[in-house]
Amino acid sequence: TLSKFTDVGRFVTLGTQSLHRLPPHVQQRFVRLKGQDKLSELLQLLKERPASSGAVLIFCNTASTVNWLGYILDDHKIKHLRLQGQMAAAARAGIFSSFQKGDVTILVCTDLASRGLDTSSVQLVVNYDFPATLQDYLHRVGRVGRVGSKASGAVVSFVTHRWDVDLVRKIETAARKRTGLPGMDSCINEPPPKGG
Repeated sequence: TLSKFTDVGRFVTLGTQSLHRLPPHVQQRFVRLKGQDKLSELLQLLKERPASSGAVLIFCNTASTVNWLGYILDDHKIKHLRLQGQMAAAARAGIFSSFQKGDVTILVCTDLASRGLDTSSVQLVVNYDFPATLQDYLHRVGRVGRVGSKASGAVVSFVTHRWDVDLVRKIETAARKRTGLPGMDSCINEPPPKGG
């Protein structure tokens, strides 16, 4: 057990009120549209953005959508990188490193890029595909407005399905009331399980 190596009694429990809460300084916009209109909306969004306005993460729910969208962006001469789980780990690391350095400022990705990666240069997250869960949404939103970033950032979400609308309502309510997202346990200072 841990007590063999250290004085467990000296541990301090840290808690936070902001866990599982939407960052108040990040602007969130929901665009209700038909599936076939998502591409033109995205292209317009990317073409209207000034080159100096920070990096962009475009989230898709599947690797095949990442690849398909990448081909379309190629056709439109929009420089970007792609990151998805079917790529070799070494290739993914190289791609993300290149994105972090600012060589290319647009990354089309799956939720693989929503956790544990430093994205302080990102100022816009686009949910090309709306995430399946509130937790996934929260992780994606967490890629903008991070400590060390120069701007507060924004999230634009394309909402195409009826079942997405319920999640959007919950997100909007949580943002308005400044509360945690429903159904997510925001306590991180629980005692460890007995016998473990």
